[in-house]
Amino acid sequence: MDEIGKVDESSWFFRNVVERRVALGYVGAVVFLLFACPTRLSVFVGFVPAFLGEALRTWSSGVILKRKALATEGPYRLVRNPLYVGNFLLALGASLMAGRFWLVVVCLGVFVPMYRGLVAKEEKFLLKKYAEVFEEYCRTVPRFVPRHLPWPLPAARYDVRRMFVKHREWQAWAALYAGTLYLLFRAH
Repeated sequence: MDEIGKVDESSWFFRNVVERRVALGYVGAVVFLLFACPTRLSVFVGFVPAFLGEALRTWSSGVILKRKALATEGPYRLVRNPLYVGNFLLALGASLMAGRFWLVVVCLGVFVPMYRGLVAKEEKFLLKKYAEVFEEYCRTVPRFVPRHLPWPLPAARYDVRRMFVKHREWQAWAALYAGTLYLLFRAH
């Protein structure tokens, strides 16, 4: 089993990158828009993982009850961090849509260590709160890459209101489509 909840929250990287990831995401979006050199093909290729990432985020955000219960149903039966897998696919897709290989490299170079630290922090919290139940969950469900994709997908109680109002996934959908249209407009 992989190490659960091992994180140095006092490190420079954790304090300046992991804890500021939302603000850094806006900076990344500006860099992305400034340096994008899309083609119709790059937009099409990148849209696929971006769309799948947001679909996974939408599914996950309607299932999770943050800080109230350990999410183990639906997408949480496939991987322990489906919201972050969705974020990864969105970021990867956007980088591919931009048509610049170096943006893909930068995306991966920032995303992987940033989310590794974030996941470790969350696991530390979940381990303290749910103890053996969380340890067993970790033994049976991988962090990011599913062992297999079952069909039909695992069912779970889904709250559309929570997904729409509390987690505001509609904003991410709007940004995905607006960004895609912008890149198609700029494509040459």
